[in-house]
Amino acid sequence: MKDEKGNVLGILDIDSLNRDNVMEAIIKELKPGMGKGIYIADTGEKKISQQTNYKAVEWTAGLTALREKASPWELSFPVDAELENIQVYYGFDNLTNQEIDEMIEESRSTGKHVVLRDLRPNHTLVGLSVTYNKGGRDFEFRIFGTTKSRIRLSDLEDYTYENIQIRGNAAVYIGDGDKQQLIWIEMDSHDKALQYEIITKDSDRDWVISIAENLL
Repeated sequence: MKDEKGNVLGILDIDSLNRDNVMEAIIKELKPGMGKGIYIADTGEKKISQQTNYKAVEWTAGLTALREKASPWELSFPVDAELENIQVYYGFDNLTNQEIDEMIEESRSTGKHVVLRDLRPNHTLVGLSVTYNKGGRDFEFRIFGTTKSRIRLSDLEDYTYENIQIRGNAAVYIGDGDKQQLIWIEMDSHDKALQYEIITKDSDRDWVISIAENLL
């Protein structure tokens, strides 16, 4: 996803759950709250990867306190919708240079093609999820400070994809007869890229877009 000047703001990777390779197998095994540092030998330039599955944690302090927690992020939320629930996501420490060197050495000395390390969870806020109801329809509204996402779909051919514009930003709409999802990235006044998502079921494209276009 790029801004109006062509600068890359984030990466959205949409794949089928049926794709079979080493990385996909590791990702499928990640339960909520798990993160893995991965070294795969002989995979080209990028041999080190960090994959995470953030765990949702209930937030009961309200939206105002959440804005303060997320500061200096400048967040926008839906208007004319009833808030039902808030959850937050905390991140993981990155692999250290020493850990990376140890993984490479372990691969070299043992002949292992793949070497894994657990990532240490921390208390850094990386995202949030707010459930709303509007006109009798529930939807999930997410904001993440990480702008590289993977979406796994059961069968790519069953979904509709559309590149559109939301609030002047490049966006991707993904939908089928059951689930609708909209993803876009905005820069706040501090030049922080924030990834926004709206997820709902049994709705339609225009309704989802109307929510995204009316944030405050």
